[in-house]
Amino acid sequence: MPSSSASLAPGPRGVPLLGSLPAAWRDVLGLFATTLREHGEVARLTFGPYEYYLVNDPEVVKHVLVDNAKNYTKSKSYDGLRLVMGNGLVTSEGEFWRRQRKLAQPAFHKDRLASFADTMVDATEQMLGRWGSEPGPRVVDVHAELMRLTLSIVGRTLFGKDLGAEAGEAAEIGEAIRVGLRHANDHAESLIKLPQWLPTPANVRFARAVKTLDAMVFRLIEARRRTQGDEGDLLAMLMAARDDGNEGMTDRQLRDEVMTLVLAGHETTAVALGWTFTLLSQHPDVERKVRAELAQVIGARAPRFEDVANLPYTAQVLAECMRLYPPVWVFERSAIGPDRLGDHPIPAGTTIGIAPFTLHRNPRFFPNPEGFDPERFSKEAIAARPRTAYLPFAIGPRQCIGDGFARMEATLLLATILPRFQLSLLPGFQPEPEAKVTLRPRDGLPMQIDRRKVEEARATHHATA
Repeated sequence: MPSSSASLAPGPRGVPLLGSLPAAWRDVLGLFATTLREHGEVARLTFGPYEYYLVNDPEVVKHVLVDNAKNYTKSKSYDGLRLVMGNGLVTSEGEFWRRQRKLAQPAFHKDRLASFADTMVDATEQMLGRWGSEPGPRVVDVHAELMRLTLSIVGRTLFGKDLGAEAGEAAEIGEAIRVGLRHANDHAESLIKLPQWLPTPANVRFARAVKTLDAMVFRLIEARRRTQGDEGDLLAMLMAARDDGNEGMTDRQLRDEVMTLVLAGHETTAVALGWTFTLLSQHPDVERKVRAELAQVIGARAPRFEDVANLPYTAQVLAECMRLYPPVWVFERSAIGPDRLGDHPIPAGTTIGIAPFTLHRNPRFFPNPEGFDPERFSKEAIAARPRTAYLPFAIGPRQCIGDGFARMEATLLLATILPRFQLSLLPGFQPEPEAKVTLRPRDGLPMQIDRRKVEEARATHHATA
């Protein structure tokens, strides 16, 4: 394989010894955006002693995630998630991953998802009941509210228990999840990784958080084993699943898959919806079109599963929101053997970064990339660009198993909330994305919620229709 510097991809020089690491610590999103703009769609960065290829070319993305996927594993960055998720679908590899994926897949079949729609709407109605308990507008942290809501939904759909029903329990579990994911992210970013058994304050907090989460999950698994009942939830489906040898999952395997679904399944949807309400607040013309579609398709009743397929403009809006603010903002892979990324040879062990945050801002496929335009996701616009130019849920063998669940949930929650409440950013407040495990708003999402405005707008709409 050629090794001359001429064959290397271009990229920022960085600083001696550390390369682009200080820039990544300061603002990794800004670093990646600058790298795409100044060095092209396949660029080489150095982070300390490590080489890192940032890929924003859809054809090269397809090569890594689809065509030559067998040559790539999850990168070392996933070791942090492995500490809290265990060996679940997000973090496992090889034959074990294939077995687990096959066992879990039926639980996410379309017919199964339909049975969860009413649960999602009901949980949202309960949140709106709290919102409407006080007259007039008020300010709430919408990110925190959505996190609590989606935690409730994942609990009810996963094992028939509302994790958000009791404020104390919801706060404890929510804090344990926050600590666990923060620790996983810090572990991934650390050049020097201290052993987990070392009783540092961070390790102690993390161990306490995992103990809280494990106690909850194992308690639920044990109770279900005792009753041996089929409750129709995801846990029951996972427990009933059998491989070709008629073997099911052990309690530890169930724990890891359940933990993966709890951690990944609620935060991503909450983050996506938070950014959606942000963008709708900033673009009232788009918000009015979404409201009009919801009024035409659903009217005054509660949304149902079959409505999801009949809300094309709402789907376009959600897709555009996840283009600008993809909840999972980067996927990383490590090359098992040597390969080529377009014109550039890479050795085994090279880390590949595919960042939807910058991939979705490639001006070759998304003109005016920072602009908000749901028409980018019309059928004609989608057909005109490569499938791998837009990857909120990845693609290929490791595509997110819960993508259908997440899309349905986001649509139903938006369709339940938007007709009843106006959510407005506070004057002068601009949410800032924080690139950790997910793309959370750094300081939460304080917004004014006002039921009256929507009711007045609806009355005006009916009067002029």
